[in-house]
Amino acid sequence: MNDINKIALIGAFRALGGSLVWPFIGYALYSVYKLPLTFVSIFYLLQGILGLIAYYIGGILTDSLGRRKSMTIAIVLSSISLLLASQISLPVLVSSLILAQTFFNDIYFVSSTSIVGDMFEDKLDSLIRAFSRQRVGINAGWAVGPLIGGYIFQVLGFNKLLFIASIIALVPLYFVRMLPDFKGGVEVSFKVSRTLLTFLVPTALIFMLMSQLGFGLITYYTTIPHFSVLQVSLLFMVNGLMIVVLQDYIGKLITDVKKYLPLGCLIYGVSYFSIAFITDYVEAVVDIIFITLAEIIVSPLVQAVATSLTERRQRGKQIGVFGIFTSLGRVLGSSLTSYLMTFFLYSPVILWGLISSLGFISALLFFLSLRSFKPAQSQIR
Repeated sequence: MNDINKIALIGAFRALGGSLVWPFIGYALYSVYKLPLTFVSIFYLLQGILGLIAYYIGGILTDSLGRRKSMTIAIVLSSISLLLASQISLPVLVSSLILAQTFFNDIYFVSSTSIVGDMFEDKLDSLIRAFSRQRVGINAGWAVGPLIGGYIFQVLGFNKLLFIASIIALVPLYFVRMLPDFKGGVEVSFKVSRTLLTFLVPTALIFMLMSQLGFGLITYYTTIPHFSVLQVSLLFMVNGLMIVVLQDYIGKLITDVKKYLPLGCLIYGVSYFSIAFITDYVEAVVDIIFITLAEIIVSPLVQAVATSLTERRQRGKQIGVFGIFTSLGRVLGSSLTSYLMTFFLYSPVILWGLISSLGFISALLFFLSLRSFKPAQSQIR
């Protein structure tokens, strides 16, 4: 089995274990553990804050301990957190342990992204294909996880769901031990090049737009065109299945990042602006197809370019900075939409015009930042 397929399988099992639980956590805290909605909101806020800390610490661990060891530690501690949470009933402890699992997952992200960069650093098109294949595995796990998790939750309960997820979380260890190991420097410094920093600004903006595939779409579609939650969930399923089917194929074609990355952002912008004019479900399905096409183009290219702009010795720390920018983008994207909806929920053209502008602005900034783009591999050795 080649390294790309190992990465895809690791991503699939990681996503499967995570997607069994994460869609139901907020609901479980509210309905099973009887915590108020205010607490649930604080829970998600803490999740975002811990993510920023985890990316920072994950960068240091990834370089100082090595990629494979950091991945192993993160996987084991993530599993233990879920296992402990499944054995107790005190709501605050359960919440804390689930947050701990999130923390270790974010550390794992830094390590796994860094090791992909190490294995395929010699060619940008190899990086793009590797991240595309990884996304195929991840979305395959997410495609079936919520369905299985919902059944287990309903039949066996949330505690059993946590227990089963903790076992599945350990499966990737079998494949991780087969990967080559790399180690960076031990400095705590988080210096990044001006080129990478310039690239991370539009990256944060496009992740703000990408975050709309959740709160933004659910809230708007159930309020204005009056789609059901199930109908919106089916749109998300279309998104996941398209990525599984098309990501690997398209990933082999989009090697010209200077052309395709701005193009993907433009497709994002047009697709999200089009939501303002959607009146029936068929139109929403067509629009989600174009949103997914943009995601298939943008996601692996952003990861590949950002990784190519890092240096092996500091890759873990620099990928940690990348994670901080993408995490901030997701959090700010949901916050911005929530704020805009308080004023413009019933003025769709203004609402989605403002939100979609993130795609157009990021397209311009990516175009400008990539004019002199040259992967940093020549600086590594």
